[in-house]
Formats: sequence, C-alpha cells, structure tokens
Amino acid sequence: MPEIRWDLITEERVIVATERSRRPHDFKKADSEPAPKPEFVPNCPFCVGNEAMTPPEVDAFREAGTAPNTPGWWVRVVPNKYPALAPEGELQPRANGIYTWADGVGVHEVIIETPKHSETPVVTSLSQWTEVMRMYQRRLTTLAQDHRLKTILIFRNEGKAAGASLEHPHAQLVGLTFVPPVLQRHIEGVSRYRSRHGKHPFEAIIEQEVREGVRVVNLTEQFLVYAPFASRVPYEVAIVPLEPMARFEAMPEEMTQAFAAVLQDTLQRLYRVLNDPPYNYMLFTAPSGYEGEFWWHLRIAPRLSIDAGFELGSGVGINITAPEDAAAYLRQAETPVSPN
Repeated sequence: MPEIRWDLITEERVIVATERSRRPHDFKKADSEPAPKPEFVPNCPFCVGNEAMTPPEVDAFREAGTAPNTPGWWVRVVPNKYPALAPEGELQPRANGIYTWADGVGVHEVIIETPKHSETPVVTSLSQWTEVMRMYQRRLTTLAQDHRLKTILIFRNEGKAAGASLEHPHAQLVGLTFVPPVLQRHIEGVSRYRSRHGKHPFEAIIEQEVREGVRVVNLTEQFLVYAPFASRVPYEVAIVPLEPMARFEAMPEEMTQAFAAVLQDTLQRLYRVLNDPPYNYMLFTAPSGYEGEFWWHLRIAPRLSIDAGFELGSGVGINITAPEDAAAYLRQAETPVSPN
C-alpha cells in the first residue's frame, strides 16, 4: 500500500510508493563499472598546472613559498567563471509596476577539492578529504564577515544528471543576501516543533532512529547517518551530529576529521550500492547573524529519478524506494572503495 508521509520539521508530504519499489540494480547505469578517469586532463581548468584558466584564486591550502595561481596547492578556491550572483551591486529593492527586483548581489565560488582529476571523494585519502572540510569551514568563517550575506550554502553536484558541468572534483559555495525558502521553512518548522513538544526535532529524530534502527545507515560516537522517514527521493541520506551545533565551521579539528570520515563512508556506500550515481549534497548551517535555534546537517540526494508533471504541479515528491529498504542496502554496503 502506498504511504503519505509527513516531514517532521517542514510538515511537507511525500508519497512513498512501495508497490513500485525498486532494488539498487534497477537504478544502476548500463555500464558495469564506471570508466577510469585520468589524473590530469590538459583542457580541464581545475587540474594542477592550469591555474591560468580560472579567475584568480581567493583562497588556497598550498605549499609554503608557492605563489597564488600556480601549482603547489592541494585545495583551491576561485570565483565561479559564470556566477549566478555578482559581488557588487545595489541591495535596495526597486519596484517595476506590481513587481519587485534588486541587483543580483552575492558570492559564487568554486572549491576545487584536489589537484588530481581522478581523485573523487570516494577514493581520495581521508587526510585530503578532511582538508576539503577544513576549507569549507574557512570559507564559511571568512564570508560570515560580509554582513550583506544572510545565507551561505555549500553544495556539491556530482555527475551531469546532478548539474555538474565539469568532471574534476569540486564543490560550490553561494552566498545570498536573503534566507532562501528551503532554509526558512526549516527554521519555522524547528520553532513550531519546539513550541509543541519542548525539544528540537533532531533530538526526537535521533532518539527514534537509534531506537528503531531500520533507517540507520551508520552510527558513530558523534554522527548519525540515516534515510529520512519522509525521503523525497530514492536513497536520500541525511547526516546529523548527535549533539546540537548551530554552525558547521564551529566544529573542533578532531570532530571535523570524524565528519570527513563519515561523509566519505556514506558516499562510498552510495557508490557501491548504486554504481557511482549522480547526486547532490547540501550543507545546511545557521544563517549569518542568526541567533535562533539551529542544528547543522547535510543531506545527500541521489539523482535517480526525474520530477514529472505531478511532482512539479503539486510540490509532492514520489519516492519509489522505501527509506527502510534503502537504509538496509546501504548498511550492508562494503567500504572503502578502491581507486580505478
């Protein structure tokens, strides 16, 4: 029997169509194994040695004595060459008849996660992947000083179906002058749940997920990885720290490494089960200057299906894989993944 499930925080509905349930192999691409990638691609702007092909870097972890925009880096941040927003402009909204508009002011950066074209998150070393997380934290800390920015979203698009235009491992950062609807609904939902039940919804989620275990993918001393009860897409996964923390960048160094390990393990599980699927992940941290209650978290959404007329017309997702089944397959997955 299909089910309609409510998201605990936003109260948005999702249809879990269990009668159409699919096993992992139903989603896998025709190729039995992903094709190996070269370590260097001459025309890739993110490969080491091609620094002149990007806008000048704004930050980098690099070897002592090496100059900006030259080799010697292991994580590098550059402005997006085709930005969605521009760093300068007029913030004041203007009217155009019945409509309101303003200049598209904001920040759009690319975080190049490794000098090697082939070093994806599932095969890179934990030390390198931890450095990537440290750069996320550093950019969040730096951009929080720009008081024009209200929200800083870090996200990763893996694969063409997920919107990645370049193959070289990278994430993106967008700084907005407003709080977007997804984050606003989350904040309002947390406040609503707190007023009704006297606790943060993540506290309740952690309690029930750990107790039941059926949607748990991984549980460590500091993090819970689980398939959300109202997952909007097949094999959606969330990672949340077990203790409340508003800002991702506030994590101490040892916890940052632990998170890097948990995130890498989760991506490896998805890789194993779904044969290198396209996905998006989104890091949600407290809006800049926000003093209300917030609990940072990360969500991974594999791109295994396409929203059609019903989803677009209703705003209600149809998930054809029960989160309990997805969690079971991911729990059993073998990690780590060997390099191609």
